[in-house]
Amino acid sequence: MLGKLKDLFGSKKATSPKTSPSAPAAPKVRKSKVNLTRRFTEVSQTAQGSMSRVIRAVDNQNGRSVCLKIQNPVKNAAAAARSAKEMRPSEGEISMQLVHPNIVRTYDWGESNRGEHFLVMEFIDGLSLKFIREAHSTNLAEKLELLAQAAEGLAAVHAKGFIHHDIGPQNFLVTRDNQVKLIDFGLAVPNKPAFRRPGNRTGTLQYMAPELIRRESIDERIDIFSFGALAFEFLTDRLPYDAGTNNSMAMLLQRINSDPLDPAQANPHLPTELTDLIRKLIARRPADRWPSMQNLPEALRGIPVGATV
Repeated sequence: MLGKLKDLFGSKKATSPKTSPSAPAAPKVRKSKVNLTRRFTEVSQTAQGSMSRVIRAVDNQNGRSVCLKIQNPVKNAAAAARSAKEMRPSEGEISMQLVHPNIVRTYDWGESNRGEHFLVMEFIDGLSLKFIREAHSTNLAEKLELLAQAAEGLAAVHAKGFIHHDIGPQNFLVTRDNQVKLIDFGLAVPNKPAFRRPGNRTGTLQYMAPELIRRESIDERIDIFSFGALAFEFLTDRLPYDAGTNNSMAMLLQRINSDPLDPAQANPHLPTELTDLIRKLIARRPADRWPSMQNLPEALRGIPVGATV
């Protein structure tokens, strides 16, 4: 499967460990601060964001190749203060609870001797769904399998009682073995009344649910809408709200005042069963939306594709 995708990776063997439902229990919360320079040997920097940097490293305690995410303590100070006030669990506390084949495995988290919060995760040698879509390397059947795996990862997050809050193609990676991994729980919150209240507008605007934009009460259905927007784009090369990625105000107004594009119009070659499903995923009103991620993987895999597109 995904022969073209394998060509994009090249022939080098994967080095990232596989996860399984029977993975060992998460280690206990670290009590002492860690000297990151001593514990880890940096191999390469893989990403640099405004709030953190992501490094491929070797954990000198066990020789394991890992992904080390180090937050900027100055830029994260305000967010940390808000989280403490809200009694919101940290990214490390949340991600350590999420053990599933389609979720990045978090091995450890804590604070460095320089006051930096860090996470130690499995290193994923993979490509994002965004890259795969832009490469046009997959047919319809293969796309549906990738989406089904992505849905399984998100369903596991919801089953554990969390809202991801930032579902988009940049936060799903595909390994060399064609396994999808959901990443980045920096905006995740418990699915509890205190975190469902109106007012919070965080996430990636292009995939954000209308009720979140309107600062209304939310629940896990904001992730379902975002997943639908991701799937719409993955299958049609267009977003359901096409105001342009550089015009934030137009995108906000369009999401509030207009219905999304019809997937059958965006890609007339899609099966009717698939366009019907996508319409439910991106319904403007949460009450009209696909109700749960739990049965979505089965629904995606059950769509007859006929001739691949």
